[in-house]
This record gives sequence, structure tokens and C-alpha cells, in this order.
Amino acid sequence: MRTRKTKRMAAEYAPGTVRVRRWYGLDDVRGYVPPRGWTAVAELLDVHPISGRTLEESVWWIVETRR
Repeated sequence: MRTRKTKRMAAEYAPGTVRVRRWYGLDDVRGYVPPRGWTAVAELLDVHPISGRTLEESVWWIVETRR
């Protein structure tokens, strides 16, 4: 078995960076805890936040902002 000895490079985000992720969790979205250094809000949207296309049904999205 081969093991990798290279380290994974972490992405560095500038303050004010916004990223949006779809919530696939089975639990309540209000229980989401953002990573350290980020703030997060949950939004129920019926329009895709990036492409602007109408979705077939409303889904939860996590909007995170880098502090």
C-alpha cells in the first residue's frame, strides 16, 4: 500500500469573500456551524444563487462570508 506524503494545500480566502453551498444535510439547517473565521446564514431559495435559473423546488443554501 502506498501512502501519500504530500500535504494538501488549503485555500486561502480574502476577507469579504462569499461562497454559497447547497444544504444536503438530513438535520435542521439551523444547526449548521460555520468554519472558524466565517459567518453563515441559511436561505431557502427557489432560484439558483449563482446561475439565476429557476429551481424545480425550493432548497436550502448556506451563504458563508469570510471575516
